[in-house]
Amino acid sequence: MIAKKKSNKTIFQMVLALLAAGLVFCATAAASFVPAVSPRIKTMGRWIPADNGSLYAGRGGVIASAAFEGTGVQVQMYSDSQGDVWWLKKLDDGPLIRFKAQMGMNVLYQNLPMGKHTLFLIRDTEGMRGVTILRGFYFIGEPDMLASVPSASVPPANNGNAANKRNVTTNRKIVGNKPANGSVTQPAQKLPRRRSIEIIGDSVAAGAFIYPEGDYFQRESGYLAFGPRLARMLHADWSCVASSGEGAVRNNEEKAPYTAKHAEEQIERAFYTQKEPRWSNQMDDPDLVILAYGENDFNDDVHRPSDAYFKEQYKKLILKLRQFRPNSAIFCMTPANTVTSRRSVPGMGGAVAELRAAGDTRVYFMDLNENGPLLNPSDFLDGVHPLASGHEKIALYLRNKARAILGWD
Repeated sequence: MIAKKKSNKTIFQMVLALLAAGLVFCATAAASFVPAVSPRIKTMGRWIPADNGSLYAGRGGVIASAAFEGTGVQVQMYSDSQGDVWWLKKLDDGPLIRFKAQMGMNVLYQNLPMGKHTLFLIRDTEGMRGVTILRGFYFIGEPDMLASVPSASVPPANNGNAANKRNVTTNRKIVGNKPANGSVTQPAQKLPRRRSIEIIGDSVAAGAFIYPEGDYFQRESGYLAFGPRLARMLHADWSCVASSGEGAVRNNEEKAPYTAKHAEEQIERAFYTQKEPRWSNQMDDPDLVILAYGENDFNDDVHRPSDAYFKEQYKKLILKLRQFRPNSAIFCMTPANTVTSRRSVPGMGGAVAELRAAGDTRVYFMDLNENGPLLNPSDFLDGVHPLASGHEKIALYLRNKARAILGWD
C-alpha cells in the first residue's frame, strides 16, 4: 500500500507546529544560532514577530540584514507558497545574487575568510506568492560569546517589530508574542529616525517583468522597481505593498459586479493573502506614501469606470489612507502607460484637487506624463510594464518631486 502524499498545506502546518515547539534545528556544528527577532537582525518592510523568535512576511521587498563574525552563514526559512519565492543575497561589498529559497536550511555563503561580515537578505517576490517564515540565521565559526551579544555594527530590529502587540495567524496557526515563562521582553532601543517611503500599488510597483526570462514571478523584482530605487536615491528605508492586477476601483479585467478586493481593502494587511493580522499605523510612520494605481482601473475600454465614479472612489481611498497615514505626504501617481495615464487624469487629479481644497495640502497629484511621455517605447516590455530603464526614469522623476516637496537632498 502506497502512502498518500501530504499536501503542501499539511506539510506547512507540520512545520509551523515544529517551529512553535522549537524542534527545528540546524545540523551544522560550530555554528551560533541567532533567531530572526534578535536585536542583531535589522529589518525593513512589513515583518511580524512571533513567540518562537521567527519573523513572518507576506509582502514584497522586505529586507533582513546582520553583521557576523565567522566563515559562513545559513538561513532557516519556510513558506506557505504554492510556488517559487525569489530572494537576493549580498555579502559585504559583493554583488547581489538571486536565489530561490528552499524550505528549511539555505546555505548562503561558506568558506569565507574568518572575520567580520555584513549580510543582506531581500525578498524579491511580491506578497501574492504567500507568507515567508524567517526562523533565524546560523553563523558558522562565530565565537560563542557573540551569539548572545547584539552586534555593535548592526542596529536593533526596527521599531515596528518591537512595537507590534498582535498575534500572527497563518493557516489557522496562532503564534502570540507573550514569552512562555511570563517574562516581559524589553523593547529594542529606538534608532535615530530615518527617512521612510511606502509604495502601494500594482504589478508595476511590484517590479513585474524586469528580468528577461522565466515565469511571471521569476521575472519580477521588487528590489529593482521604481519605489525601492527612489528610496535608495534618497537614502531612505522603504516598504512595498504592491499586488499584481490590483486597482483602486477595478482590478485587471474585472467584470461586474466588481466585488473583488481592491486597494482600500489591502492597505492595512500585513500579508497579502490574509485579512489578519492588520498592520497598525503605530508600527511605522513613513514620510512619503506613493499610490501607484490606474493601469488596471482603465485598461479595459468597455468596463472601465466613469471619471466621476473613479474620482469619488479614489478620494475615498485617499481618505482611508489618510486615517492610516495621518502624517505622510501622499503622491498620487498616474500609470506610465500614456493611454491609461490619460484616462486616469480626470478622476485622479480631480480627487486630489478636491482634497487639497478641503485642507489636505499634503496630498499631491503626480502625472508622470504631464510634459509628454516620460518613457520611450524601448523602456517598456509591452507598453504597460516598464523595463529597468523605465523604472529608473520614474524614480528620477519622483526624486525631483520629493526633493522639492519634502526638502530632501
